[in-house]
Amino acid sequence: MPGPEVVDIVADSRETPSETCGVLKARHDVALTIARLQYGDYSIAGQLSFERKTAEDLGRSIIDGRLFRQMSALRRRAKRPVLLVEGLQPLSSPSGVPWHAVRGALVSVAVVFGVPILAADGPEESAEIMVIAARQMARLTSVAYVRPGYRPKGWRRRALFILQGLPGVGPGRAAALLDAFGSVAAVMAADAESLARVDGIGMQVAENIRKATGNTLLIDQEHSCGMDSWRARWMARLDQWPPEDGSR
Repeated sequence: MPGPEVVDIVADSRETPSETCGVLKARHDVALTIARLQYGDYSIAGQLSFERKTAEDLGRSIIDGRLFRQMSALRRRAKRPVLLVEGLQPLSSPSGVPWHAVRGALVSVAVVFGVPILAADGPEESAEIMVIAARQMARLTSVAYVRPGYRPKGWRRRALFILQGLPGVGPGRAAALLDAFGSVAAVMAADAESLARVDGIGMQVAENIRKATGNTLLIDQEHSCGMDSWRARWMARLDQWPPEDGSR
């Protein structure tokens, strides 16, 4: 019987002291390479990038704002970014950060920054998740990728299908956007004010579209304001999650 398929994983050199890196190194089905990565802690097939955080590191990174800087960079530069959180227990307060703030930060990572979050009990499960992901990526690149589910025919139906993937955009709003701008590319390039002028969109939906497509990230405010005030605004938002006015 042949042994398990060996997968290639690259670990950032700063991850070598971690137990997770040690587990990967000890596995017979992993070919682990140590290198200095520009972003993320682990890289698979040059496409999938994992940022791994223990619960305590997650808490510290929320306090000092590092989490949001890392997620912004990961979202911009990695083809398929993932935040892997290790050992986080529900209702806990890692590094003294209250649970509602932790939950709010994770919601922001997934919704505002668009980075998927995976949870692991510990180093063994973290390693297993990455091995599974590596095998799935290998199968994905060996065959043509087909988006699952409904496959619309015709240019307009395909365009409407794509636009309905945007936050707050259903069939009616998708049609209004396409009629107003003429193409998916034009919708993606439009600013929030232009989007808000479309019938049925409004400023809240327009801003959510802009955030989802990466044109405006909250992290950019760091460059126009002092770091301390930027952190204070983030923590204030997390302490009040969800906002009473319904904004994000």
